[in-house]
Amino acid sequence: MSDQSLLRHNAKKHQLHLRRMVATSVFLAIALILRTYFSGYITLFGAQGARVGIHGVFTIMPGILFGPFYGAVASGLGDLLGHFIRPSGPWLWQMTLIMTFGGFVRGWVWRLLRGRSRGATRAVVVAMTLLFLGFGSLTMVQLRQDGITRAFFYSVEYPAEVDTSEMGFVSRMVITRTQSWRNDWESRLADAPPSQTATNAVLSNRIDETMFAPMAAGVFGVLLLGVDLVLSKGLKKDETYKVQKDTSAPESEDASFAARMTAFAKAPWNGSIMSLALTVILVSLLINIANSGLLWAINFAGWRVLPFMYIWLPRVVLVFFVSVVNVFIAALLMGVCYKQPHIRAVIEQ
Repeated sequence: MSDQSLLRHNAKKHQLHLRRMVATSVFLAIALILRTYFSGYITLFGAQGARVGIHGVFTIMPGILFGPFYGAVASGLGDLLGHFIRPSGPWLWQMTLIMTFGGFVRGWVWRLLRGRSRGATRAVVVAMTLLFLGFGSLTMVQLRQDGITRAFFYSVEYPAEVDTSEMGFVSRMVITRTQSWRNDWESRLADAPPSQTATNAVLSNRIDETMFAPMAAGVFGVLLLGVDLVLSKGLKKDETYKVQKDTSAPESEDASFAARMTAFAKAPWNGSIMSLALTVILVSLLINIANSGLLWAINFAGWRVLPFMYIWLPRVVLVFFVSVVNVFIAALLMGVCYKQPHIRAVIEQ
């Protein structure tokens, strides 16, 4: 490549990045306006539990349209600028970092899922849903058969000496992990051994982790399939993505196949909402888990007296329903963007 060609290539590349940054700035500006004037908090246990609004979808769009880097910039700046424009408490740099990383992951996940066959994507979700529901159900049955309840250690005089040899694998794992915690506590604080109440509280957490976590994942899969079914009916595949026959060029099976594959890969949702829903909802739930843990651990003292599940569950339900709305809006915005030739050129280059 000659120097002149290289200069033209670099200039074109920089121009593309500039146009994408301008588009990202527009999305970010809309998000900040909606966040400032058209969003609010829901109170949870006496503190600001979660922000509700549709502003988040406009920080999601750059990552989906332009890639992980732009998603990270939009999500990170959206959280940072949004806080200082309208503060609602102390600024947590950890949360801004979580949002930035989440924006990057969202763009990366979309690149992995974009253009996948709707049938294959749905089949994977169905398989994972059945796997989690099956594991959660078997775990529940085994714990009940072995008599492992939240109050198990109240009837045990020496928790460290409980015989687990006759228990099933799951029951043995739950009891052993609780015993390990108790032994570690006693080794560090020999003069203040943990009470039976504290031991049962830890056991409750272990049961929740082992039994309810996979069940919750299975329920999430069922809800995701329901979202895909409902929204896919309302969002028909756009005619824009049909392969146009080129009458000026000689017919070729290879060229036709390549054109079909190109159109398939570039279609925003390919007639199915599942890939988009996985990208938006799954990453939003992961961000919510990280943020909930952060708020529970370092920010709200009143929350720390409660089990983490009490804080996380209401927030995750709210985030799920907000994310479903965001999926629908994102799909509509993608359709609008792809119909505009100048915006579509910026997306596909």
